Amino acid sequence: MTTIDHPLLDAAGPGWAGTETRAPVVALTTAMSDWLHKTASQGLRPIVVSGEHSRMTQPLAQVLSAVQGHWVVRTRDDGFYDARSGVRLSAPADALTAGPSTPDTVHPLFVRAQVASTLQVVATVSTRHRVTRPVRLGGVAEAAVALFTDAEPAAWGAVEPLLAPWDRDDLTERTRRRIPLDSHWIAVGGGERAVVATVQAARTSEGLEETTRVWAAVPGVGRDAGTTATAEARELLARTATIGLPLIGVAFAAIGAPDLARRATAAPHAEPLALLVGPVGVRALGIDAKRWVDDAGGTVVGSPRLPGVLLPLGSVDGGGWTRLNDVLATLDPARLADLLDVAPHVRSQLVAPGATPLMPEMLVAAPHVHPQLRTQGGAR
Repeated sequence: MTTIDHPLLDAAGPGWAGTETRAPVVALTTAMSDWLHKTASQGLRPIVVSGEHSRMTQPLAQVLSAVQGHWVVRTRDDGFYDARSGVRLSAPADALTAGPSTPDTVHPLFVRAQVASTLQVVATVSTRHRVTRPVRLGGVAEAAVALFTDAEPAAWGAVEPLLAPWDRDDLTERTRRRIPLDSHWIAVGGGERAVVATVQAARTSEGLEETTRVWAAVPGVGRDAGTTATAEARELLARTATIGLPLIGVAFAAIGAPDLARRATAAPHAEPLALLVGPVGVRALGIDAKRWVDDAGGTVVGSPRLPGVLLPLGSVDGGGWTRLNDVLATLDPARLADLLDVAPHVRSQLVAPGATPLMPEMLVAAPHVHPQLRTQGGAR
């Protein structure tokens, strides 16, 4: 049995290694990052076990998913459950083979009510950079934090807590030095409004691919918060249309913890608010941007020479998945498949709740679903 020697290692078995924590917020610390790297490099799947009230930061959840790991909750009274699906487990390693959740297999703690929730804007944008030109990364993250906080990011780094002042040039240079390895960075805002962004950079045959994910808490409650989220989601994608060469981006309204960390509980599925198809995507799809806007509705964004398309979808009250299906149905399936194949992080988001996945041959990994997102403010 392959295993690793690491201070965080608490258990191991065939094909997996586990660590357990009692931290209220489980983060991508230096030690956790090192443990995940060593575990994955040995071909093992990591399992992080926490208490039933722990939350996990978005950067750690993203990295854990990337290495095919699992977050498992140890309950006080009756075993374990998978933090993503809610499926009951007899032991943490059972998460590796557990099937989909059903009403009979979900642990009651997974569907418990939360004390406080907040509306969030969540966006994923894939951007391409030509290596034949000067490359400067971090632009989408910087634009997002500026939109939500009226300031540049307060700090950035590879692990949490983030200690270095924001510096796009340093981020770009450190990424360049790591090529051909991928790079994964984190940035946070410094104001009262919670904002976190992750930046993943990878070398491809087409140049450098930058994927930025953003989570931002939305102030206010009820209808006002929903109106704000919709406007900010569209403004965010409009701003990213002018940074680098955007491939495709999508923004959602979601409900979650006020500090943006993930809970080990069920949550309403996000509602799509806006879709950006950048100039690279427009060309890959073989469409005329202005004609598509006339047919599908939306706005031409970016430069006149290299236009992109920004399409409004639904609102926090719903309608976005139907609209998204209708929009994508106007495109050539083969070309759309090729575009999403080079933007897998965006592809994984485009799965409609309670319905057949869009283009099932290329859209996979549906998260826990909910028929509709409702914003009630405060508690839910």
